[in-house]
Amino acid sequence: MPELPEVEVVRRGIAPILIGQPLVSVWASGKPLRSFSGDSARLQPLIGQYLQSVERRSKTLVLAFDQHHLRLHLGMSGVLRAQAGQASGMQSPDLHTHLVLGFESATLWLRDPRRFGDAQVCPPDADWPASAKGLEPLSGEFTAEAMSISASGVRQAVKPWLMAGTAVVGVGNIYACEALFRAGIHPARAAGRIAPARMRLLVQVIQAVLSEAIARGGSTLRDFHGHDGEQGLYRADHLVYGRQGHPCPRCQRPIRRIVQAQRSTFYCSGCQR
Repeated sequence: MPELPEVEVVRRGIAPILIGQPLVSVWASGKPLRSFSGDSARLQPLIGQYLQSVERRSKTLVLAFDQHHLRLHLGMSGVLRAQAGQASGMQSPDLHTHLVLGFESATLWLRDPRRFGDAQVCPPDADWPASAKGLEPLSGEFTAEAMSISASGVRQAVKPWLMAGTAVVGVGNIYACEALFRAGIHPARAAGRIAPARMRLLVQVIQAVLSEAIARGGSTLRDFHGHDGEQGLYRADHLVYGRQGHPCPRCQRPIRRIVQAQRSTFYCSGCQR
């Protein structure tokens, strides 16, 4: 599933192509996504509005038009493609293309074979679910003090706590594993038992890991591609994720795998306490 770095890579790619243009046409496949019915009529209110900005909240892209927002989630296999140039009617989509937005001189396609993605037209002040209300990790509000307050008294293991989105948003499975390894924190340690000094280190490495992943175009494990079709290169930099049985890059002990909250967790039993 695309995580924060992958979504941010897409945002940075499509924004300069689309911002400032009016939306002139919409097409939907008729097949439902997570909450989107597949009916293009749901998107009609956007026609004629200018795209003011392309933002991101957690793992969701927010296309901010004059009067409405369009929230796009890539789900597990979604790919957004944007192409500049004069739009000459709607392009012939393939079997897995479920949304096409035609701008004055560009086109945006959403392709999602598994259809776990989503599209939602909403007012600018629409509320977010609890899983997207945590701190943005690349913002100034993401501090060790704020995280320690959120973790106070929490008995839940730190790895699923990071991924829940209530304390911090966008830190998915890959980057939670990588950050906890760098910080030397065992993924099963209770979030409320992380000392302030270690929480400061965790905040620092989360920001570093996410920033490095964005710079490398994200991680392509199976389906993810950027708006230009390029794969992310950060997979080659993973220290523990997906490396069960491989030697730890620090102590040479084999990397272990456990399951937490139905997700695979990779860690080093020697380096993480």
